[in-house]
Amino acid sequence: MIGIVVALPAEINALLQKVENLNKIAIADKTAYTCKILGRDAVIIISGIGKVNSALSTQLLIDKFSPDFILNFGTCGGMNNSVEILHYYAIDKCCQFDFDLSKLDNVPLGYIQDYDRVHFTPSVNGLEFLEKSSLASADRFICSDVDVDLINNQVNCSLGDMEGGAIAQVCTSNSVPLYIIKGISDVHGRGTAQAQFFANLKQVGEGFPAVILRAIESICKAKNI
Repeated sequence: MIGIVVALPAEINALLQKVENLNKIAIADKTAYTCKILGRDAVIIISGIGKVNSALSTQLLIDKFSPDFILNFGTCGGMNNSVEILHYYAIDKCCQFDFDLSKLDNVPLGYIQDYDRVHFTPSVNGLEFLEKSSLASADRFICSDVDVDLINNQVNCSLGDMEGGAIAQVCTSNSVPLYIIKGISDVHGRGTAQAQFFANLKQVGEGFPAVILRAIESICKAKNI
């Protein structure tokens, strides 16, 4: 069983045209689908935007379907020129940079005591065909110079989104393998993040099926499932 978490319908609509036995269901208040992807059972959930929505949706998938692994994919922003718009990256480390106890406990930005870490490490085994990058998550659309500076210089990441770090925490707590693939809709400093996002969202979404189908085939081969 494959579990897939996406935040927005625009990120999954193109892939839904490539699956078999598609059946729409409701899980809590979330839209979800059961289907076959490359002959394998899968459940896709549209979490909605933000860390609470994505964490809730991931836990629902784990509790109800016991997936062999979770795959999160979606759009995100580039925080520096190491990444390119309309390119896709496998995430090898991620964090929640808005989790900040530095003034209280003298710990680094993003450090979560219960896990004794700042960064979680999604698997990239089977994703060798993709370039690797790092992801910082927060419950806000990242467009300010202040946030970009924090991501680049304090948590040492190159991408920013609103879900991945929370999904990684849930998967770590449940010992469920996680893979994260992000498509870049905007890069800081190349115009407003909002304008870039809306201009590129559709094209990034339409490019996901080829990447995600190849990733699923490769992951399942690596895991022998």
